[in-house]
Amino acid sequence: MDPVLYNAAMRGNIRDDYFILADHLKRDEENGFQVTPKGNTVLHVAALYGHSHFAAEVLKITPVMLCCQNKKNETALHIAANEGHTEVVHVLLACTEDHNTKDKLTQMTDASGDTALHKAVRSQHLDVVKLLVKEDSEFEFLPNHAQETPLYLAAESGFHDALIDILESCKKPTYAAGPSNRTPLHAAVIQEHIDCIRSLWHWNKPLCEEPDLWGWNSLHYAVKLGMKDVVSDMLEWKKSLVYLPAGSENDWTTAIHIAAGEGDVNMIYELLNHCPDCWDMLNSNKQNALHVAILNNQDEVVRFLLESDNCNSLVDEPDSDGNSPLHLFAASGNHVPELINHPRAKKMSFNKQNQTPVDIALSCTATTNKEKLMEDLCSIGRFGKRDFDVKRKYEYMPNPNAETGTGGKMQLREDDHDKAKKVYQTKGESLMNVAQIHIVVATLIMTVTFAAGITLPGGFESDPNSPNQGMAILIRKTAFRAFVVSDAIAFTFSAVAIFIYFSMADISIDPQHKKILIKLYLLAIICQSLSMLAVVIAFATGMFVTLSHSLGLAVTICSIGCLSILLCILVSIYILRKMMMV
Repeated sequence: MDPVLYNAAMRGNIRDDYFILADHLKRDEENGFQVTPKGNTVLHVAALYGHSHFAAEVLKITPVMLCCQNKKNETALHIAANEGHTEVVHVLLACTEDHNTKDKLTQMTDASGDTALHKAVRSQHLDVVKLLVKEDSEFEFLPNHAQETPLYLAAESGFHDALIDILESCKKPTYAAGPSNRTPLHAAVIQEHIDCIRSLWHWNKPLCEEPDLWGWNSLHYAVKLGMKDVVSDMLEWKKSLVYLPAGSENDWTTAIHIAAGEGDVNMIYELLNHCPDCWDMLNSNKQNALHVAILNNQDEVVRFLLESDNCNSLVDEPDSDGNSPLHLFAASGNHVPELINHPRAKKMSFNKQNQTPVDIALSCTATTNKEKLMEDLCSIGRFGKRDFDVKRKYEYMPNPNAETGTGGKMQLREDDHDKAKKVYQTKGESLMNVAQIHIVVATLIMTVTFAAGITLPGGFESDPNSPNQGMAILIRKTAFRAFVVSDAIAFTFSAVAIFIYFSMADISIDPQHKKILIKLYLLAIICQSLSMLAVVIAFATGMFVTLSHSLGLAVTICSIGCLSILLCILVSIYILRKMMMV
């Protein structure tokens, strides 16, 4: 394109001493219109920079330029709509009325199949959208090559004002067969544009029944994203939506399964509130909501379902492989006592591989909670009894270290039954090993506090003529009294802790008393912690009363002593955090 002409279009200059637009355009009309490397005419350039008066002058001289397309098949209207130049769009549309080309121009598409309305919606220019919709309200505005209609683009981008204008002005707004066969309602829900969802919902409620390419309708996506109010509105309109499957013919799920997999207790409650019987729905693998919650490690949902009396039958329901929720729970390595202790979970159950939950737990890779899980399963008698019945209790295997011949010895191999019992006993042995260290500490504290009680700070009254002979000299000091009381507390709690450890030693002989052993261990830890706290207080008060003549030194020593309490608390918090991260 001639640089003079290009600069004039870019600046909106129609005429000056060195340039007359009409002369250039008439000469171009005879020899062919000049274009830029992108194929833009002078009208395209004026539309790009928003010079409406320049565009109007061009169309007066060469109206045929109105429908000219560049190398992307874009007209000047496409460019003006994309840039949001409302005045240019108005001039172009006014020219179409004069030359009876209105319908043709607004319906022309570029290389991507976009009309000017597509461009305006995607760029979110509301004034341009209103002009284009008003000019051609009869046109359906079909989808582009990506299957996007202007209505779909407005819903997906959350351009609510444009969406309202299209719905109210267009007589035939196209809404079906969007990308991945999704409707505008799909797009609005997925992007969580609440205003667009409400408007589309009131405009065409059956949209929520339309499945996309993967068989999911708008309700399924709303459930997955936790949009409780949207789901409530849809189910109030048609409760049967909750029973529609999501997915393909061989792999599908339902709304309550989706909510269980996401761990959304509030959504499950909402679904059950509208459709109380949807809790017993099964997916393509014949799994109920409890199965899915366990598979996705959603312990909160598991507890919620177990607390509901209506969901009791979920506990022992087998899936297509014969696995009950407890079987899947054993494989997960998690620990939810409410499931193990549920009355419906206490009966022996086998999957299609003749496995009990214990069999599955034994075969899984060790996890943090595996030991506790095995302990709980074994405590209610969940051994692999079916496998145990068809196997010999012991299988003879050659001992590689034994001599061959008639004097050779054989090694016994334990079966799964014995492995389960062994796991059951492991924790008791670990507790007693730790208790041996604790009892040494408790004995040491008891010895120290006994000695401190005999040799009190400040000494005793030794004057034979005094009526207080043999009494503690500092007995009237408040700090001394605090020392005596805290020393007595430390001695008492240490003595109680030692007694508890003695009791644990007797109880540990019988494996049936495992739970009592754990409770005693925790009680001993509490007593020993209190005795250690009392020892720190006794140290601080004892030092204070003996150094009271130097108040600064006394306070300093007491503060340093009490610092140990803060350090112990910080160390405990650090250990708890590390244990939770494991």
